[in-house]
Amino acid sequence: MRVSFSTAALYPRPSLESLSLLGKTGYSEAELMPQCMEETKPEFAKETVKTGIWVSSIHFPLAFFSILYNPYPGMMKEARIMAEEMTRSAEIMKSEVVVVHALPKMDAVKARLFEEPVIEVLRTLADELESAGVKLAVENNPSTLGDTPQGLLESLERINHVNAFPMVDTTESWEAGIDPAYFIEQVRPIHLHLSDHVGDQKHIPAGQGEGDWKAILSVLKEIGYGGIYVLEPAYRHYLEDVEAKLRLARKSLDIFL
Repeated sequence: MRVSFSTAALYPRPSLESLSLLGKTGYSEAELMPQCMEETKPEFAKETVKTGIWVSSIHFPLAFFSILYNPYPGMMKEARIMAEEMTRSAEIMKSEVVVVHALPKMDAVKARLFEEPVIEVLRTLADELESAGVKLAVENNPSTLGDTPQGLLESLERINHVNAFPMVDTTESWEAGIDPAYFIEQVRPIHLHLSDHVGDQKHIPAGQGEGDWKAILSVLKEIGYGGIYVLEPAYRHYLEDVEAKLRLARKSLDIFL
């Protein structure tokens, strides 16, 4: 079982510091969430390799979603440049997956103007990644067209690219009112983000909330999931006592195995 931890959960620490912390607390893999333009570039990727932590997946930066999902011609050009640089970075880090979200929900008028240009950029990203042997994983999210299993699969049909695949975030599934085990069974993801929930509190460390992890891990076994188990709690849980909490997060997942 390959367990990874997202650097997004260690914000606002610098990403290189976050990777070093993960190495000190028992992790060998990480998902990088770039937090600034510098961290999307190949020069930065070379620095991550020096930490000794394998950045096996990259989350397209949330800070730059306004570039990725933007129909303005100039921004589409910027998105393509970023796609090229992130692909080169993925090659350097030997990453296997790059994560994006499904298309955002829009009214009919806005959808006619926005959807095709955005899909075109996502296809460009999928093309670039395919050339490097990296998969594009499209994540479920309640504020996107991928809020349900059917919606996520339909989003992938719209992208219509051989290198675009489904992935599941457990908390986002719960937030949409859907059992993550059912979501996983329906879409058969190639990548996972794992976190827990308690009522309205979301992205709690896995195993510390109300989630039925036995059911989730059981269905993952049934579908033969062979991807990475990425722990992605909210950063508010890791502002203090970070080393102890990182060790606990890794140990908590072991309990379910």
